[in-house]
Amino acid sequence: MAIGETLRYRTTSLSAWKLPKEDSCIAPDNVWSNKDMDPTPPEDRRWTSWTFITYWGCDLLNPGTWATVSSFVVLGLTWWESVLAVFTGGFLCAIVITANGYIGATLHTPFAITSRATFGYWGSKFVVLSRCVIACFWLAINSWSGGQFVTLMIEAIWPQYANLANTIPASQGATSKDFLSFFLFWLMQTPFCFIHPSKLAWLFNAKAILVPVVAVGTLIWALKISGSETSAALGSLSNRVAPGAPRFIAFCASVTAAMGTWSTLSLNIGDFARYQRSRSSTWVQMAVFPALFAILSIFAAITAACCYAKYGEALYQPYEVVAKWNTSAGGRTAMFLASLVWALANATTNITANSISAANDMTSLAPKWLNIKRGQLIACTLGVWGFAPWKVLDSAENFLTFMSSYSIVLAPLAGLMAVDFFIVKKGKYDVYELYKPDGIYRYFGGWNWRSYTALLVAVALNLPGMINAIQPTVEIGNIYYLYMLSNVTGDFIAITLYLVLNRFFPAYDSLVEEPIHDVAEYHSSYGAAAESGAARGYYKEKTDDAVDQRVVPAGETNA
Repeated sequence: MAIGETLRYRTTSLSAWKLPKEDSCIAPDNVWSNKDMDPTPPEDRRWTSWTFITYWGCDLLNPGTWATVSSFVVLGLTWWESVLAVFTGGFLCAIVITANGYIGATLHTPFAITSRATFGYWGSKFVVLSRCVIACFWLAINSWSGGQFVTLMIEAIWPQYANLANTIPASQGATSKDFLSFFLFWLMQTPFCFIHPSKLAWLFNAKAILVPVVAVGTLIWALKISGSETSAALGSLSNRVAPGAPRFIAFCASVTAAMGTWSTLSLNIGDFARYQRSRSSTWVQMAVFPALFAILSIFAAITAACCYAKYGEALYQPYEVVAKWNTSAGGRTAMFLASLVWALANATTNITANSISAANDMTSLAPKWLNIKRGQLIACTLGVWGFAPWKVLDSAENFLTFMSSYSIVLAPLAGLMAVDFFIVKKGKYDVYELYKPDGIYRYFGGWNWRSYTALLVAVALNLPGMINAIQPTVEIGNIYYLYMLSNVTGDFIAITLYLVLNRFFPAYDSLVEEPIHDVAEYHSSYGAAAESGAARGYYKEKTDDAVDQRVVPAGETNA
């Protein structure tokens, strides 16, 4: 077909965009799926405990983490209170991350598939869509932040770039220079989003080495410029929040914001844990995640405190700090190099945590029309340009409000998935049934009304607090105290109600006596024992700890 005819066909026929149906090792023939949604085959299960350590070490080292901690200092907490808030939020978040990671390592299915056991085959679509939207939002925020670093790099070489004529209305909160730098960063980042992360190891290794160097250098600079005011900066700043209830509220809000930063990955950590060799590898996250989170926060919190003492203004974003170095030739060199490293950190975080996750979600929502590449294209275009990240990053208050607000939905979702597997289903899922629209996880019309009732109640109780955070003029009374720890209260309410509903209205059809946690076809390489087992209607699941017998219903072996 000629190029002209192909373009005409693509632009006039919707069916031209339909993808060829791929064979699945597990989905029924009448279900449109693709290999990316299948359980991970044994040869691709290569992640170990060390992989998780390096993954979190790389993912936590980004400007967003730095800005989160610095914003706590802006709110009036001391540097050590900010670090404590980060560690507390990180530890609470690590519990859910580890639990859902264990589920992913057990089933080896992507988050979009696993969530069907909790929310229903069709009900899971809302969960996946929620996660997809937030992934695109973070993609936009990190890209805008990356654009600010591009501005500093250009100004370090051509200072006149700072005087670029502006044609954007002041009401937008951004200038023509900001949008041009945003576009340049997006232009440089987008090609990397289409390269598999396994081929970008050199890029992630460079980040893991360079970001700590920049963090240490920034801390040394901050301590130096604060001079005699260092002791005051590390003690009590002029913006110190009043003791008693105001200070407690600020601390709780900071804990919630720290949790909100990673509520997305606590929900879909299974997308990464599915590649683990052993389920036991997930437990390392309980210690590694809060520890690494707290260590980086020390650099950010002390730097923010010293800058506040020196300049009397809130420099909570790394690019605001680096911009202060534009005072000499040597300073501009340091500004360029630091901006380059922070931009690299933003790009790598977008690749691992946002663009791929969003593409996976889109693929599961519309497998007939979208694959990973198309999903990434949408995420990197509409996902980046369809939001207004400059509004979110305009102030520390806006930034914290954003992170706390979206987590009132995502936090209960993640908590419900964990409690459904470990308590309600007692760790017993049937992986085959997850792929059947009319299977045991259909519940009522494809929706598990128990989980959605629990979710709606939890969100409803936190909704007034979110409205007040967005519009402070709205009076909500003492219910605001519930919103201070919206992640914790949301989880507690949703989990408690979900357990009560399952106690009095159990979904018997979704409960299985023997778990089926893997696909029999993947285990033919385990030898004659596996082959003979499959022939008799069951197979053996091989793990690092033991070999557990799993019963496969008759007729399902070759599904």
